[in-house]
Amino acid sequence: MKLIPSAVLLAGFLVWMPLSAQGIPVIDASAIVQAIEAVRLATQQLEQSKTELERLGDPGAIKTPAANQLLQSLGLIGAGRTLVEIQMESTGTNGTTFNANGLYRTPTEVLQTAGGTVVPRAVEEYRKYDAVAQSVKTLEDVMYDTEERRQSLRTQIQQALKSLQKATTVAEVQKLQGLLSALNAELGAVDRERDTALSRVVVQATLNQTDAARQQQARREETEASVRQATEKLGTALKVDTSPIRIPSPAVR
Repeated sequence: MKLIPSAVLLAGFLVWMPLSAQGIPVIDASAIVQAIEAVRLATQQLEQSKTELERLGDPGAIKTPAANQLLQSLGLIGAGRTLVEIQMESTGTNGTTFNANGLYRTPTEVLQTAGGTVVPRAVEEYRKYDAVAQSVKTLEDVMYDTEERRQSLRTQIQQALKSLQKATTVAEVQKLQGLLSALNAELGAVDRERDTALSRVVVQATLNQTDAARQQQARREETEASVRQATEKLGTALKVDTSPIRIPSPAVR
């Protein structure tokens, strides 16, 4: 914007050349042409600068409501418990009473032997089953908690893409691109919350399967040890005495 006044001053300087000896000003036509050209170029540069500024845009004037919603989403803690918390909070009683809305039959509180003796069930042995049930419950909580957030993020991404298609300035494009990157990152984080919750179920179920195999191995070793001990005892009881038999001499009368 300072180019025009400078060009005008230059034109005035070139048009009114130094006075002749008689005191009459001399007009230089070529200087006038140069001055006019200088003004034209200055005006052209000014218009180009205006066009460039309009193309770049003002980042501070661009408002993105989705950014505020994204900040709120980033501040959420989310639902769910860690696997350690689930294991610590699991109880044997819940392990025996869990029926998945009536889908499973729960075990009785006591056991009855073949001889009719009633003995209490070892309830604590069922904690591991409650851990799986609690992991599934946590997965359900996470799925419910993240569903609304996922849909909101997807809607914001859709709106940002539409705005990006209509963007007319560099500042607007860059701001929307940054917003889209942040929205996609948050959507990925929400999906990872679900993956983590699902992995807790898989890990606990795998631990239970591993424990079942370990208990089976322990019972097999106990059985083998018992059979080995019984065989040794039986072998000792049935061992034939091969020592020579001594018959006492008859007594002399």
